[in-house]
Amino acid sequence: MFLVVQIVLDNIIFEAYYQKYGTTMNNEPKGGKAIMVEQTFRASLSKSQGRGGWCVIFKHPLRSGKDGKPGLRVRRGLGTIVKDEAQELVDQLNKILNDQKWWNPSEKYRAEKEFHPKIVSAFYDNITPEHRDPWAIRNEILPLPGKDEGYVKTLMVGTIGAGKTTIVRQFIGTDPNRERFPSTSAAKTTTSNIELISTSHNVYKAVVSFFDKSYVRQHIEECVLFAIMAHLETKEKKEVESKFLVHSEQRFRLSYLLGSTKSLSKLAEEDEITDEEDFEKETDVDESEISSNERAALLSKLNNYVSKIQIIGGQSYQKLADEFDIEIENANKDELETLQELIEEKLYKQENFQALVDEIFDDVESKFDYLDPASLVKDKSMWPSYWIFESTDRADFIKKINRFSSNYAPNFGCLLTPLVEGIRVAGPFRPSWSTADDVKLVLMDGEGLGHTPDSASSISTSVTKRFQISDAIVLVDNAAQPMQAAPTAVLQSLVSSGHHKKLIVCFTHFDEVKGVNIPNVAMRKDHVLDSFDNSVVSVGKTLGQRAERVLRSCKSDRIFFLSKTQNTFKPDKRSLIYNEFKKMLAAIYKTIEPPIPTNVTPIYDDSNLVLNIQKAAMEFHNPWEAKLKLKRDPRVKPEHWARIKALTRRLGELNIDEYNGLQPVADMISRFQIHLYLFVENPISWDPEISPEVMKQASIDNITQELDSQLHRFFSERLFKEQIKNWHQAYSHRGSGSTKIRAYEIKDIYNDAAPIPGEVPSSESSVFVKEIRKILKEAVTVGDGKINSIV
Repeated sequence: MFLVVQIVLDNIIFEAYYQKYGTTMNNEPKGGKAIMVEQTFRASLSKSQGRGGWCVIFKHPLRSGKDGKPGLRVRRGLGTIVKDEAQELVDQLNKILNDQKWWNPSEKYRAEKEFHPKIVSAFYDNITPEHRDPWAIRNEILPLPGKDEGYVKTLMVGTIGAGKTTIVRQFIGTDPNRERFPSTSAAKTTTSNIELISTSHNVYKAVVSFFDKSYVRQHIEECVLFAIMAHLETKEKKEVESKFLVHSEQRFRLSYLLGSTKSLSKLAEEDEITDEEDFEKETDVDESEISSNERAALLSKLNNYVSKIQIIGGQSYQKLADEFDIEIENANKDELETLQELIEEKLYKQENFQALVDEIFDDVESKFDYLDPASLVKDKSMWPSYWIFESTDRADFIKKINRFSSNYAPNFGCLLTPLVEGIRVAGPFRPSWSTADDVKLVLMDGEGLGHTPDSASSISTSVTKRFQISDAIVLVDNAAQPMQAAPTAVLQSLVSSGHHKKLIVCFTHFDEVKGVNIPNVAMRKDHVLDSFDNSVVSVGKTLGQRAERVLRSCKSDRIFFLSKTQNTFKPDKRSLIYNEFKKMLAAIYKTIEPPIPTNVTPIYDDSNLVLNIQKAAMEFHNPWEAKLKLKRDPRVKPEHWARIKALTRRLGELNIDEYNGLQPVADMISRFQIHLYLFVENPISWDPEISPEVMKQASIDNITQELDSQLHRFFSERLFKEQIKNWHQAYSHRGSGSTKIRAYEIKDIYNDAAPIPGEVPSSESSVFVKEIRKILKEAVTVGDGKINSIV
């Protein structure tokens, strides 16, 4: 049955392709007109740089490239070092490319009988895009225990550098000097999702899931492109290397995989001057896993990459400037931006650019050779999908797992950190300061929140979708600079989504809170709490007094103050950090106590619901039109065209719903969450009318939690997954005027996903309002409420 359905779907895809590009399935001319059947699709043999094997390169007739047209460049390993064998495989692929009858995806089953499996895989894989779910992979291999087993799923949330991962270290008892797991620093260190399970068994287990092949290659392409642009702008080798090794998002760092000049070579004397007493200990190269010979080889290869980048950049820039008669020295901003986009378009089509990306990609892929192949599971393209490991030796286990999460500079060149999407470990981890024999915690850590000045900032869906599966949510913030925009946005999101009772607030760097006006601990705490109160008032202005009340309830037993969390400490009743950690652990366990019974029914009238929907839609559209430079708004900073283009690429090609602070899906969820919360928290009556306030609040929380879950599913589908083709189309525009075209196409996507209801309703907005009404009704019903007079 599945095979029949798949064949039908493949035929639909194939028919749609030929309807668009002019050839019928049986090779007859479309519309009776003679057309050119001969295509430029041909496979060629290529040597895999540094890997010893042979590859095939071809343009795929059924997969779209960056310009939205058929002809995606595909490169696949052939699994042989023998040239004649490789050429025979390439010849087989050319038979497929030269005969359109093979192009129908349903022909795969016949092709498997005639061609080598590697050739069948190279051509037929990913004609219909497949997206792995790394979370599901980790869950299948190492499930997360829950309340039934007495475990508390604890989500760590906080701004970059606040110290949430350092707190995780304290809860699992890893040594900050010897083990260094998980990795920490003041910069953006935690870039993958990490789940840690404390068990009573003396066995350590791990599963590590990796980003897919296309994600890695496209980030390498972008790093090379950014480096070329840096060369064009500055001509400085240091700047070129910097842009090449650290992606602008700071998540993907080639320096971890390839090394950097500073990590691989001896520093100049002036670069070693420091006031840090423990500098020598922290940068001891003797602890590195890389030998001096390997270090020299890595440095030579890195210099070679940078030189090639400079050569390619110089050739492209001057050639295009001459072609379009642009005087670089006298060019205005628009001319330079046009030139930059033209360079990008040309580079992607140049074989020397693609060959350099191929070479770097092979180098990156070779880093998996450090792993035992028996523990590595690969996908159909032979790219690693996940790695599993088990050991009773703690030191060996942590040494191996650190290869996937470390930021230790002496090991730059052999780390796999940038390739990792998620890590899950389980073992007898427990706090060194706790006397309890059995600590049942699941700690979920991830990337820190950005330092955005926007008070209306949204929280990434990668964070908010985990609110639903968490029992406790620990908001970690810097006491020296407390409650800026991002932590305040977390408070607002927790209330509007009904998850505020899970909130625990932890202020780190408390030792840095100093002043003549705050001479003792009690006054220092009050000083920090004043900032918390200001944030609560800010949330109240948006969500109402009920939101203020529930957040203020945290102050009695769910706010903690920590100093010098990076240090180890022992149980001591006179120690502030010991007492605060002990109380915080108790507060975490308290979150899985049975919920308050809700023997009360909120009753709603949805007559004016359309106004809430209208406000939510307008609050989404207006800022985004300003970001896209389609209107002016002094409160909103217009986004650079390159960032908007990068966003469309994530949504259209990489199955990611955000880019470096641009979060349309999160923004839309947030706006509707807020305005639907305002509806839910104001029922027209209660049954019984006189009921305890705590029960009323619990009932509202139940409804808004269900609403939060449904809004995430609804807008993820409506704005992202159903629009992937349109996002890709918006990305594919090139050349002069493409920025404006792209902006209008994004606006169309937004209007399609969330049309604004007006005085004269359109058919689209009417359907949209009905869908939101349905979602709300289902959430109210699940929360034991009632809605009267739904139109």
